[in-house]
Amino acid sequence: MAESTSKKSGNAENTNRYNITMMDQTSTDYTNRHDDLRASITPSGFFGDSADNIITIEDFMTEEELTILNEFARRNTEWDKTETHYNEDGTVIYDSGYWEDRVATATTLDKVDPRITQIIIGMQARLKERVDAFFDVDARATSPAIVRWLPGQLQMPHADKELHEGEGRGKPNDFPYYDIAGLFYINDDYVGGELYFPNQGIQFKPKAGAAYFFPGDMNYIHGVSPIESGIRYTVPFFWTIVKHNVSKG
Repeated sequence: MAESTSKKSGNAENTNRYNITMMDQTSTDYTNRHDDLRASITPSGFFGDSADNIITIEDFMTEEELTILNEFARRNTEWDKTETHYNEDGTVIYDSGYWEDRVATATTLDKVDPRITQIIIGMQARLKERVDAFFDVDARATSPAIVRWLPGQLQMPHADKELHEGEGRGKPNDFPYYDIAGLFYINDDYVGGELYFPNQGIQFKPKAGAAYFFPGDMNYIHGVSPIESGIRYTVPFFWTIVKHNVSKG
């Protein structure tokens, strides 16, 4: 998708998304989880379902940022381990096994190389200007993380902030404050691993150095096709909308 400058507003599973904690972008104190923001003020479907809300910004990262993150991701050997989460119905809303030894969150990144979190925070700050302007919001980003995708791995279609199918369709998942997804892509020297949106009929291979963002509700379910060869490295994070600047109708 080329970068879009138009947008549409709309009506007032197991996500397999990693739990990246909320943080103040001016601080690296990741123990502050910003509990006051762990709920959403943005209802499902608020932004409609237009493909115009799936935004690509190519060459977003500087050459220096891309080089440092690429080299770090390829040499890193420290990855997180977490626990599986269930909702009150016993449905798995976060599957730790799926992400085991694949995700390095901010605490891990800081232990290995503290400059990595600062680079990503700087990139998030630049992207925030684009996200806020596009959706007419004030959004706060979750903390930095790097994820690796090994050959044979994939991700089934899912919504970032809610369950999207079955009896639980429309119910919050473990991360109801994931109003907008954000992604930076560190590399593209792999085969497979396309990002796809079934509802919009879109599928593409993200480019190294590009930034992407789109709504996190079930109108924008998305998945990742199987990695056929090579290793795919991404910087996923999410935006919680803390204010809508324009009333939507």
